Amino acid sequence: MGVTITSVLKNNPGVFFVFHVFAFSITDDSRRRLERLESSYNTSINIHIIQTSVLAEFSQFPCFSQHPLGTFVRLLIPNLLQGITRKVLYLDADILCLGGLTELLSIEIDNCIAAVVHDQIETTAKTQIAALNLPHSEYFNAGVMYINVDNWVANDSQNKALTILTKQELVFADQDALNIVLNGRTRYIEEKWNFRYHLVDFLSKGDMRLSMPGPIVFMHFTGPVKPWHDWCLHEAKAIFIEYQSMSSWADMPLDRPKTARELKLFSKFLVKQHRVTEGVYWHTKYLWVKLIYNMKIRLK
Repeated sequence: MGVTITSVLKNNPGVFFVFHVFAFSITDDSRRRLERLESSYNTSINIHIIQTSVLAEFSQFPCFSQHPLGTFVRLLIPNLLQGITRKVLYLDADILCLGGLTELLSIEIDNCIAAVVHDQIETTAKTQIAALNLPHSEYFNAGVMYINVDNWVANDSQNKALTILTKQELVFADQDALNIVLNGRTRYIEEKWNFRYHLVDFLSKGDMRLSMPGPIVFMHFTGPVKPWHDWCLHEAKAIFIEYQSMSSWADMPLDRPKTARELKLFSKFLVKQHRVTEGVYWHTKYLWVKLIYNMKIRLK
């Protein structure tokens, strides 16, 4: 998140932003780093600590036990900011800003609830439009939303989405719920504002090169592999490290592979890049972690 904020600031000199950070808790270290970032870039960062009790009445439903509570925070943000701002640009934390935002901020959203970007039209969007029986044949990715706060609240979007999550089994949880609630009430904008980059697809083919169809403003790293993983063997990692070096998190090490899934993926990527000896080593570590996990399950 801190690197995402830094990338926005570095690519928009002269623009004053007010950032709102939402979390259920925050460490003293993270708070200090955000304060340093605020001071270094002459920006404003407001921290909002959300009480988990806000979602307590929904916790009994399967959807809320299957996903971390943080998954549902974006449903709460516009209501929390009503009276503070009329518009808010929501960003997932696995995004890097690579360009200016002046054009986006000038987009008219008075007559809609949010400006959004289509999800993968031939795959995710096509499947979910049919699965959710959406009247308007459109489906967006909720990682980037430029939201009209008053229209969101007037539509009762938060409660409608939360209610849907208690009644339906949804593949993409809150994103599906938002697509149901906001269907026909959104404005679709260019893909450059939410360009999904699924790193695992490239690395699984042994492709480490960064490939973009044109100028991208928001690069959204979807999927299990992120550029802050030290086991990400893709060129995108270098871009992340560049922005990290300009942030208050410059001293933080990248994430090492820990889970069985991460170890298995890393070994696969190494083999695809013909680093077979290393791949075998990490695959052995994967098998060991998986064995320990299975033994614990049996003991229960």
